[in-house]
Parts: sequence; structure tokens; C-alpha cells
Amino acid sequence: MKSPATKTKNHSILQRILVVLLLACVVFFGFNALKLGWAFYRWDVGTWAYHFWTAENPDVAVPDNEKHLIFVMVDHYEHGGRRAKERGAKENEIWCDKFMEISDRHEDDYGNNFRYTWFYPFDHHNDKIMERLSKMAYGGYGEVELHWHLVSDSDVNRENFTAKLSEAIEWFQSYGAFITAEDSKTAFAYVAGIWDLDAGRGGTETHGITDQIQKLVDQGCYADFTFSTIGTNAQPSTVNSLYCVKDDPDEPKSYDTGQPSTVGQTVDNQLLIFQGPSALSWNGDIEYGAIENDPRFEPGRISKWIDANIHVHGRPEWVFVKVYSHGAQSQDVVLAHDMDWMLASLREECKQREIKLHFMSGREAFNVIKSAEDGKQGNPEDYRDYQVGKYRNMVEQTQAASLTGNQ
Repeated sequence: MKSPATKTKNHSILQRILVVLLLACVVFFGFNALKLGWAFYRWDVGTWAYHFWTAENPDVAVPDNEKHLIFVMVDHYEHGGRRAKERGAKENEIWCDKFMEISDRHEDDYGNNFRYTWFYPFDHHNDKIMERLSKMAYGGYGEVELHWHLVSDSDVNRENFTAKLSEAIEWFQSYGAFITAEDSKTAFAYVAGIWDLDAGRGGTETHGITDQIQKLVDQGCYADFTFSTIGTNAQPSTVNSLYCVKDDPDEPKSYDTGQPSTVGQTVDNQLLIFQGPSALSWNGDIEYGAIENDPRFEPGRISKWIDANIHVHGRPEWVFVKVYSHGAQSQDVVLAHDMDWMLASLREECKQREIKLHFMSGREAFNVIKSAEDGKQGNPEDYRDYQVGKYRNMVEQTQAASLTGNQ
């Protein structure tokens, strides 16, 4: 039998352990509370955090083994602006060669190699880069869409934006992008430079183009892939959604809310906002679908992407995950390690959860969304070209440099 002195000693030790554990909890949770608070302040998370916590999902949960995961990776692809054309072209060649090696190593559940969506900035306007990207499209490695830093084009304004956009479209089409092969229809997707869609950032740098959305739609833009992001008040309050927006020409940030993409409710002549995953953790971490030097890829992020549950209302078994990168600025990380790791981890996660994996471009994923709105179901593989067909440079080898006289 233990003596009273021994019991007192053991009790004292237990008290000390409990005090240490209590202090550790206070430090841990206090630190994470500060970290989360700093994130709210620094990254303006308050613009969307409330909607993240209070959003309602009207659909019944679907078992993983009934799900199809449509995975899309888009890139704000910024290899060498106008003052670094030769260097940018050389770096692009290296980048594309490395990407082909990675793509060839990874297939989805239907034998499709991993494909990319390069949102190339018109303000960079590098013919040699576009020529190579068109060859990549022809080879089945991805598709080219429109990125544009309007702040870099100081002569762009509300009055001449339509004309400047026409100029951009014509240049891309000379390389077989933005024009469908079957019916010569102008079509393209968009990523806004510095996140500034529809003057959503405010301030003078936006050029006051508050009717940008409708002008994009009028010239064939079918979807915007700018968001989600952090670090700017351009981020809409709507999160983890696919939705269509009607432009208010006199107000900025018309995309803040919109009509959710829903089975049986097809919306024409409006811009689809195709969002990537957003997630908040009590430890202060914020998930926003970026694969870059910061944040780096970690396998634990994949479940957050999938469980963000981005889908067309009424078709919850088709889940969309869109991640993004600035691949040129992060090439040492993305191409040297993280993209390979991400794709292998994604394949393994889907295998374990019995989710069917589809690698798609932004255009293909858009087509699947539109097919769902029209009531289509079953295998999303059947709808890759449902509304917007393949671009010309995907089925024809283009020689735009010789045709246009640009070298």
C-alpha cells in the first residue's frame, strides 16, 4: 500500500503534467488563433470566409465509389514579357520538354494523359512561345487560353477594350487557338491578370472597365478561371462554386455572386465562374488550390480539394477540382518535383476512395458542366466536346509565324 507521502508526490507530478498540457494547449490554440487572425487581415479573407462557413449544400451526399473527379490544372503562364522575348522563348522550350515527360508518365482511369491549360498573357505577345504551345496542343498535352494583365497595357481603357480584345483574339487565332476546328466558332476562357476581373480590385489600375464581363462574353468568352485566390479583395464572397454571372455595366465585381450551375437550368450569354477549392482550418492554414513555390504541394491537400465538393447542383457525383500555378515563376518546384508528386498522390487518393479520375482541360471541364446543366448523366468522358469543340490547333499543325510574318 502506498504511503500518503507517495500519493501526494504522485498527485503533484500529475498536476504538473496537466498544467504543462494546459499551457501547451493555450500556446497551440493561441498561436493558431493569431495565425488565422493574421491571415484574415493580411489576405482579406473576410470577403469570403462568412459565406464559406454558412454556405448550404442542397444535394444529398454521394458515396465516393459513385463519384467522378474532373481534375483541371490551369497556369498563369508568364514566360518572358516583351522585354525578354528570346530568354522567355528558350525557357519555354525547356519547360515544355519537361512537362511532356511528366504528362507521359500519368494517365487517368480512362487512358487520358495529364493535360494542361496554359493561360498565356496577351501583353507578353511572344510569337515563338505561342508557336510551341500550339504544337503542345496538337500533341495532346493541353490547350491555350487567354490571360491578360491589363495594368501592363496602359493604353487599354473602357472605351477601347472591345477593339483591343478583338486584336488579342485575332493574334491567338493566327495560331489556331480560340477558334473551333469543326465550325470556326470563336471561343476562349479567361484568367484576369493580377486577379482584376471586372475592375474587382478597385483603384485606378483597373482602367475602370466595369463592363468587362459582358464584353468578354460578346466576343466568345465562355468561362473565367481566375478564382479562388487569397491576398486580394478581388476574391468573390461566393466560394467552392460553379455559377453564371450577369454583368452590371456600371458596377465593378459583378461576379461576386451569381446563379449556381444547376441541372435543368442552362444559362446562355453569361460568363461561367469556374472556381477552385477554398478551405479554412483552425490551425490558420488556408487552402486555395495553388501549386507554387509557396504554397508547396502536400498529399494532405488533396482531400481538401475533393471535399470542397464543387459540382453542378443536382449532379453531385461529378466533382470538379481546379488547381492553378504560376508555372514559369515556380518551375524549379513544379516541374522538378511537385507536379509529379501531386499527380501520383491524386491517383492514389482516388484509388483508395474508389473515385473515378478524369484529367481534363478547362474547355473540356466546361463542356461537362454544360452537359450536366442539360441533364446529361453517366460518364463525363462522353461530354468533353459537348458545347465548345476542339480548337483548330488541336487537330491541325499551324505555322502562324510564317503566315503572319512574325519571327
